[in-house]
Amino acid sequence: MLKLLPKAAILLLAFFAIFLIEWLTPIHSDDYRYYLLGISPESHLHHYMTWSGRIIADYASSLILYTQSQIIYSVAAGFSTVAFCYFIVKTPSGTLSWTKVDYILFPLIFFTYWISNPNLGQTTFWIVGAANYLWTNLFVAAWLFYIYRITTQNIKTINPLIALLSFMAGCSNESVSPFVSLLSVLTIAYELWRTKSVSVNKIIYSISAILGSCVLILSPGNFIRASGKDFWYGKSIFERIFIHLTERVHNHLALIWIGYVVLFLLVLLVIFNKQIRTKIEKSYLVTAALVVCIGLGTSLIMFASPSYPDRVMNGTFMFFLLAIAFLAHGLLTSGVRAGVIGTAAVTVLCGITFLWSYPMMYNAYEKTARQEVVRQKVISQQLAAGKQAFTIPDYYFVKLQNSGGHFGFFHDPAVYGDYYGVQTIVRKKVKFDYSVVADGQQHTLANDIVAYSNTEGDLAVISATPLASAITVTVDGTKKIIHPEKMRQVEINQQFWYYAPIDKGEVTVISL
Repeated sequence: MLKLLPKAAILLLAFFAIFLIEWLTPIHSDDYRYYLLGISPESHLHHYMTWSGRIIADYASSLILYTQSQIIYSVAAGFSTVAFCYFIVKTPSGTLSWTKVDYILFPLIFFTYWISNPNLGQTTFWIVGAANYLWTNLFVAAWLFYIYRITTQNIKTINPLIALLSFMAGCSNESVSPFVSLLSVLTIAYELWRTKSVSVNKIIYSISAILGSCVLILSPGNFIRASGKDFWYGKSIFERIFIHLTERVHNHLALIWIGYVVLFLLVLLVIFNKQIRTKIEKSYLVTAALVVCIGLGTSLIMFASPSYPDRVMNGTFMFFLLAIAFLAHGLLTSGVRAGVIGTAAVTVLCGITFLWSYPMMYNAYEKTARQEVVRQKVISQQLAAGKQAFTIPDYYFVKLQNSGGHFGFFHDPAVYGDYYGVQTIVRKKVKFDYSVVADGQQHTLANDIVAYSNTEGDLAVISATPLASAITVTVDGTKKIIHPEKMRQVEINQQFWYYAPIDKGEVTVISL
């Protein structure tokens, strides 16, 4: 029992690292749309016929949102991330049992997932985004684990659950789905080459995966959406490929550059240590190279799509994580001390980067959670006033490790309005952190002017009319005069919001 505690501690720490950020994340963007979509089969059939073939992702997001529970949202995010990383870690060994190398390998994969993710905010901390690019890739990662195990261990029994998993992996997302089908066919070709025969289970799993891909890609909704993309589909296929290769691929592949660094460092251990080169299992090297090629293929194939958002790279990233896992597993099981120490050192470097990145992420999302309190207060006030069309401030993110850390800012005014029972809710871009309005100390400056301050150095003022005079702020006994024209400002529903950074400390007096 005691031997299980470190394993449980590692998995729980990873789980709560994700849980805590999701706990601070409000529903946003298309979350509103898929909550309104509901979970009835009829609504999802209509959605499939008119909009999207991603039946797995669409149902997953609607089902999670249907609970309207922040605890469920957070548990789902934590579980899916840990499970995804776990399947990546365990694929090289072909067993789900925890082994001693996993004490290094799991943290390596989890840290790399965090610090090198192409768009962590939209792939992990956005419910709809996670359903499309984390949950679906979780099913693919699980499928890859079982297919690799079946192939390497020559398992011939037919498992209905793996047949279902094959369909789900095939019906994942457009960048990965074709390669799931391709890999399923390759396993048949590999067995045919090795044994001159083919197991029935591989045929069944391959058919199921291909069927899932067909359901995804051949959706009537996909063709309806494509009909309005003449700017892309009006070009010849060669022109689309040229634009994709010269303008899109390199920018997207650059998003996961930290993953390349991790992989490169592991490769150096193999190249510059003769003993490792001799003792490491060559199958791990070959498989790592194969999944890198597949990862590149998932990026190249996106020439077929008119849009290529950063979050789509999560599928490509998955295969590079697999390459890291295979190479690191080979080093850790080679029996060469330098391989273990080197892999542990890379893991420590990733861990240090994670420990630098995580507090920034937590701070940014904690401020965003307080901004959501302000937004909900604005919505409540406008609803109470009987307004059918009004404005809310957009989210403002403070510094993160990279721009992919924040969630998406997409906002459909009609959908937001429908969710709250009004006509439209328009967002207004705000160039400052207004979270101080949620819980800052209030100072009434006039009948229609209220200031908000905190000890962290934030000052916000909300006025019914534009400020006509300077504001005097006393922090820890020191006075400072702030002129309105020097403050950042925005107008929200005929109110004028101002913001200025001030010295950190106790604010005792604010006056006009």
